[in-house]
Amino acid sequence: MQPLSATDAITPAWQHTRRLLIGPRDPALFFKIAAVAFFAEVLSSTFSFSPPFHSGHATGGGLPPAFPVAILAAIFVGAIVAFLIGLVFFYLSSRLQFTIFHIVLRSETFVAPIWRRYGPATWRWMGLKILLFLCALACLLPILVPAVLVFIGGIVQQTHGNHTHIVGFILSIFGFVLLLILFALALAVATVLLRDFGLPSMALEGTPLRETVRRVLALVRAEPGQLTLYILLRFCLATAGALVSQVLIGILALVVGAPLGGLGYGLWAAFHTGDPATRAAMIAGWVILALALLTVVVTAAISLFGYLFAFLQAYAIFFLGGRYPLLGQLLTEPPAPALPTRAPQAWTTAPAAPPAV
Repeated sequence: MQPLSATDAITPAWQHTRRLLIGPRDPALFFKIAAVAFFAEVLSSTFSFSPPFHSGHATGGGLPPAFPVAILAAIFVGAIVAFLIGLVFFYLSSRLQFTIFHIVLRSETFVAPIWRRYGPATWRWMGLKILLFLCALACLLPILVPAVLVFIGGIVQQTHGNHTHIVGFILSIFGFVLLLILFALALAVATVLLRDFGLPSMALEGTPLRETVRRVLALVRAEPGQLTLYILLRFCLATAGALVSQVLIGILALVVGAPLGGLGYGLWAAFHTGDPATRAAMIAGWVILALALLTVVVTAAISLFGYLFAFLQAYAIFFLGGRYPLLGQLLTEPPAPALPTRAPQAWTTAPAAPPAV
């Protein structure tokens, strides 16, 4: 497979996604694949390494002494539960990312066998993402700690009426916020590079962490211009797709919600003056109508955003296919019952190099 530029990879990725999701004309199959793609992305955003503590006054006038202890214990238990739930979501999203990669690459639609295939690789992938987070945190702490100290010092000066350095204080806050935004963008780019170009070698060859990172860095060094264009186009495609999906979901909610709202008003007009049992039935009817609307909106969101995420996965595969011989070979071959386990191979570093035999 010849390497495709960042712009040339869009059309075959879109056509491939249409063949995979819309071609079979099976709504159940469409929703299943879209749901895998949707939850692979959405669940990954729910995991956080930071416990959700909320700062506030621990004590108050008239409260019993045991009350602050009980509040702190509840916060601690809630933080642990939230962390464990986030960890489960982190695992599920990581494994689903392998699953949607395989589905899009091989057009295989039986989720259970694909899910079982990538159990060991999931732990390596999770370790790589955690390692990325720790490296990012190690780079940020030398800047974050002094900035926090400066911010606290500035606040103390302002509370004591010292306004001589107010301009410098405001500029330092602005610079720190700008630095955080740039850091977040850099971390997002690194995450996309690992997801789109590191996960395939882990899935196909079981490469260790060091080799996976080395391959991504080699690709960045070989084609920095194409990689930059790819990141920009991927961001634009994701943003445009999200906006279109939100508009369509809003229109669908209005189309479906209008008659359901009319039914809800009819229930109110007919039963709001009745006895308590009649009013309870009216409220139950409202609940059913609200659940029906919520079901339609959630189904539409999973379908539309799942299609978008599946397309972005196809875009990454087609862009990388001409630069990773094994991936390009599997992409152009008809689907096989199973993928062979192969030893790690060197990636193509030059765009024009022929595929390895």
